[in-house]
Amino acid sequence: MIYKISLIALLLITTPVYAQGPLNAGDEPIEISAGQALEWHQKDQQYIARGDVVVTQGTTTIKSSELVADYREGATSNTEIWQLTATGNVIISDAENTVTGDKGVYNVEQGLATVTGDNLTLTSPGQVITATQRMEYSSINGKASAIGDAKVVRGDDTLTANTLTAYFSQNESGKNALSKIEANTNVKIVTPLETLTGDNGVYDALLDTATVTGNVKIIRGPNTLEGSRAVVNLTSKISRIFGNEKSGQRVKGVFFPSSNKTQSAQ
Repeated sequence: MIYKISLIALLLITTPVYAQGPLNAGDEPIEISAGQALEWHQKDQQYIARGDVVVTQGTTTIKSSELVADYREGATSNTEIWQLTATGNVIISDAENTVTGDKGVYNVEQGLATVTGDNLTLTSPGQVITATQRMEYSSINGKASAIGDAKVVRGDDTLTANTLTAYFSQNESGKNALSKIEANTNVKIVTPLETLTGDNGVYDALLDTATVTGNVKIIRGPNTLEGSRAVVNLTSKISRIFGNEKSGQRVKGVFFPSSNKTQSAQ
């Protein structure tokens, strides 16, 4: 049996399942509203909302063109929503972060949201993260993963890699803030002064430093440095590069004196 409600449809479902991930933890009600219709598919145990769909729970909002909410009967008479699937112009936002894409699947049990499609973007205070394959976010682990040509932009600095994993933790104000970013495969950091490449890297947001390992190369103008590991302070603009004592790899540098004079004069 299908129930349809035209124009503005409103559904309030109190769920005892903790809505982790993009939704707030706790037993706050999940409110689903739609501009066109809300269908109740009892046989399939689904609610389908169509047209300017808005899902809210606490301070978190999910917007999309269409939404499917899968539910099941709980141990008591309460209905438990265990998965939300949003399609078409998906926007997931809370007090600090906003994720956009074409499709978003949120598994309540796993506390995991996966967003796919074009123009995948995670915007949070201080940085913008993009990817081409998918975005994953889990508040259980306090992390977000950007997969496929991943890029994070912080001010004038850019970090790219095949995969980026950002970790968030509460700051002194009690808000979730970026603590570190792990970059895996084909790492590249571009600043106004230099370009740094390597195999893997870790960015420490508190110290504003990036550590890159494996086949490291620093390019500043025509000058180059090569080594096994590099540490770059993005605040002081000081870069250090190291060899590998175990493998015997030495640090190598190629410098052009005329370019150093030009940079010193700037």
